[in-house]
Amino acid sequence: MIHFEGVSKVYEGQTALANATFSVERGEMLFITGPSGAGKSTLLKLIYHAVAPEEGSITINGQRTDSMRARHIPALRRNIGVVFQDFRLLSGRTIYENVALAMRIRDAAEAQVKAQVMETLKMVGLRHKADAYPDALSGGEQQRVVIARAIVADPIIVLADEPTGNLDPVTAAGIMRIFKDINSRGTTIVIATHNKDLYANTGRRVLRLDSGAIAGEDRG
Repeated sequence: MIHFEGVSKVYEGQTALANATFSVERGEMLFITGPSGAGKSTLLKLIYHAVAPEEGSITINGQRTDSMRARHIPALRRNIGVVFQDFRLLSGRTIYENVALAMRIRDAAEAQVKAQVMETLKMVGLRHKADAYPDALSGGEQQRVVIARAIVADPIIVLADEPTGNLDPVTAAGIMRIFKDINSRGTTIVIATHNKDLYANTGRRVLRLDSGAIAGEDRG
């Protein structure tokens, strides 16, 4: 599903990712961990083509993306849901509207938008908050909205950047239950985190980064 071969990324002369080679199987949940600045966020950005590598090849769902033309990038991203660390919710729009936006940019019919948004909000336990605004929600609730927005259009891949970074342990555990549910439906999930509790005793594969290099791999 995802394959990196000798991928390197440099920002202003500083190496963010160095000669990374790894694969993620279809339907797998992979954790990427390492200290701050290790290259976790850069790796995710390379997957959804927010940045391009200086070296190496990247294949997503059988398609080479490292040399992809700009006009083809939106089609790639339509198959990838992203859970950002800083939420990026639109404060002037309701929860329903924030989630619906991910389908409307795909030109989905309004009846389909309504059905899928409400079903997805139900899945993350927020159907009753559809008419609320982001500022009225707790941090954990806002994170669930971000997850709903990422999965509402049924992407084949979901990427999450420190999805529980600002949440208490109980709320974080609830967020992880949602990811496991999504994964059980066949969605490939890649989670970047420094929180060992998220992957401890899960049996999931853990890719460890250090100073931009893959430092090892094991099981949680």
